[in-house]
Amino acid sequence: MNYHFFVGNDNGNSEHDMIIDGRLVQQPNVNCTVDELPWSEEQTPESFIRNLQEQLVVTVDSPAARPGMYYVGTFALESGEILDNLQIGIDLKCDMDLPVVNTLAQIAAVAVQKAYEEDKKVPDHIEVEVDMATALPVTQHTDETSAKFEKRFTSGTHHVTVHLGIHRVAVKIVFPFAKVVPEATPVIFALQKDTAGHWREGEIFKEFAEQYGLDKKFNGNYFKDKRILHVDIGDGSTEYPITEGNKFLRQFVHGSHHGAGYAIEEALGDFNRLIHLPDSPRQFFSDVIKNPKHKYNARALKTLKRPMESQSRQIVQNVKRQLTKARNEIDLICVYGGGSILMRSMLYPQLEELCVEREIQLLYIPADYAVQLNALGLDSFVRGKIYEALKNKATLPQPVQA
Repeated sequence: MNYHFFVGNDNGNSEHDMIIDGRLVQQPNVNCTVDELPWSEEQTPESFIRNLQEQLVVTVDSPAARPGMYYVGTFALESGEILDNLQIGIDLKCDMDLPVVNTLAQIAAVAVQKAYEEDKKVPDHIEVEVDMATALPVTQHTDETSAKFEKRFTSGTHHVTVHLGIHRVAVKIVFPFAKVVPEATPVIFALQKDTAGHWREGEIFKEFAEQYGLDKKFNGNYFKDKRILHVDIGDGSTEYPITEGNKFLRQFVHGSHHGAGYAIEEALGDFNRLIHLPDSPRQFFSDVIKNPKHKYNARALKTLKRPMESQSRQIVQNVKRQLTKARNEIDLICVYGGGSILMRSMLYPQLEELCVEREIQLLYIPADYAVQLNALGLDSFVRGKIYEALKNKATLPQPVQA
């Protein structure tokens, strides 16, 4: 079976958010290498299909990563094995195997699910051609690092075996073209248009429209010519790019090593002591915080309060720095990313005061959309005319030098 997928790939430090062939996949961005399959008894391969992302085991043979068998995402996190994750503030994503392996694994998993949905049987072999847009933090994004990250996907063929119990599906993946952009910048596409290409509207803008007394039929057309200071709060970094319409203003590139992950790392020791564990991974702590019903939720939030306040203050200082550089010539500040949810109670009042003072609007993206906005933007970008033009330019024959 042969497929062509468009992929918007937000490889976050904590969470991996991808839109593959129109499907949103959200998983912890971790994996672990293992020596053998976790299943010995015979299970029907069909029983794995529906929840494949939660029990994803793959063998990867790729020129871009160390070959081996991997548990990926949730299955790795719950396995008790030694995890590989992105060390915030330390690892360069373009050099790491983790984002490559997890990207290939998730694409292969969606291909298996799609083949089963169409044929109602498990295939033995699938070939996938991928057009992909992904991103690097502003603090890591240069012409060199972006080209290096792109080549890890485009140089050669990637072979992924998806294990459905003891049944194997061979998936061959090629990337004729991939584009790596600075994180946060594709969000402007997601603010303006939905996946069908219509002006975005609905709950995502409800609070914003009410706050500023805007039309009830408010939609993404409002942002098409606005100068926006983005505040994309992740686990390991916060990005503060400025966009005007669909343009990224390179003279205002700025990112800082602040985010929810730093607060979590600081709180993790206290949290582990409170729950009588010698150690637990950052992603486990993140899962506990996200789940109000978890028995450790109250204790996790208690240990997180002070470090989170410190990170919020640092982010506000960086926002002020960008506003000063732009001489306050900003129409609105747009705040999103996984960290924005955890920081909202501390960050919103400070930013609101700042915006009133400097005559700027504040769009604080609701929790239901804050995490996936980057992936939505990358998905819009990879399907758009700019990506198509870049791809055509890259694949044109180059003139021979005399």
